[in-house]
Amino acid sequence: MDNEESTIYGGTYPQKWPDGLNPPEFPGGGDVQLTRYVFSNMEYPDVIDSITPGPTPDSDSIIYRPKGVVYVQVVIDRCGRATKQEVLQSVNEAYDAEALRIMQGLPVFKSGALDGIRVKVALIIPVYFTRNTLKKKVEEEYYNVDDYDSW
Repeated sequence: MDNEESTIYGGTYPQKWPDGLNPPEFPGGGDVQLTRYVFSNMEYPDVIDSITPGPTPDSDSIIYRPKGVVYVQVVIDRCGRATKQEVLQSVNEAYDAEALRIMQGLPVFKSGALDGIRVKVALIIPVYFTRNTLKKKVEEEYYNVDDYDSW
């Protein structure tokens, strides 16, 4: 456990990125694997941005989800654990909560080091929410049998 107070480098913290700082490394290959991890663990919340009616009254409407990027700052401590997750740029509450959920589940990183000594490093990680269109399900109409005189 890394509960000791110490300098945090990078991100929005006052200690900027010094020369000789080796950044934390995501397991399996850095930024590409981190991006894959975020994408594969994302569950889109049911948030509607807009609805476009279908071309005819009988056709389905198209539901659009909002798009945007949530920027989350994460501090990788000296043990490689992701801590102090904080949203820096918001899209909406549901997307912010999803981005934080993903960041709280990050695996253990190879910790950052400055001159061979492990240090805490803040990373700003973008979580992309691209617009998805969904077909609106047509509600089935149920008729009451008593409404009809004859069958």
